[in-house]
Amino acid sequence: MIKKSELTKEYYKTGELAKMIGKQTRTVQSYCIKGDINSIIIPSGKRIISRDEVIKYLRSSNLLYEDDNKIDLIYARVSTNEQKNRGDLDRQIDYIIREIIAKNPKNLKVFSEVGSGLNDNRTELKKLLDMVMNDEVDRIFILYKDRLTRFGFNYLEQICNKFGTKIIVISEEIQEKSIQEELAEDIISIIHSFSGKLYGMRNKIKEKLDKELSD
Repeated sequence: MIKKSELTKEYYKTGELAKMIGKQTRTVQSYCIKGDINSIIIPSGKRIISRDEVIKYLRSSNLLYEDDNKIDLIYARVSTNEQKNRGDLDRQIDYIIREIIAKNPKNLKVFSEVGSGLNDNRTELKKLLDMVMNDEVDRIFILYKDRLTRFGFNYLEQICNKFGTKIIVISEEIQEKSIQEELAEDIISIIHSFSGKLYGMRNKIKEKLDKELSD
C-alpha cells in the first residue's frame, strides 16, 4: 500500500509508478499508451504522470492508503422555511448523526440549507462539491437521495467517486407526506420561474411593437 501523504511530487515518471505497484516500467508505459493511465509526453519524449492521476490509479487498484486529513460530511436540506421552522431540518440532521455513530465519522462537518431539490445553484451544495473536488472529503451522509438533488443523483455520485468520495444514503424509504409536499413546492417553483420568463418576453415584445408603431 502506498500512503497518500507520501505522494508529494506534482509529477511522476512511469518508472516511479511502476516501482510503487510492483510492475515493470514498460508495463506502465503500455497502460499509458492504451489510455488506462493519462500521461503527458515531455519534449524529451518521455512520459510523466500527474499526482492526481497516480492517486486515481492507485485508488482504483486498491493500492492507496488514505492517511490524509479527509473529513466526513452531512448534507441536509428542506424545501421551505416552514419546514425548517417546524424542526424538519434539525430532525433530519439529528437522525443522520444517530445512524452514523457506528461508522466512526471523521471530523464531521454539517452542511444544511433551505432550497428546492431542482435548484442547482444552492450555496451549501456548491461548497460541499468544492470540498469534494479539492479532495477533502471521504464520505457524504444524506438521509435520502433527493436531499442532494431531485434529479441527476447518479451524475453527482459519479463525480464524487472520481474524487474518492463515497455518498452514503441512510434511508431509501421516503415519508410519503414529506415527498408530496416537496414535489408540490418544486412544481410551484417551476411554474413561477416559467411565468416570470414568459412575462418578461411579453413585455419585450410589447416594447418592440410600441417602438415600431411609433416610428
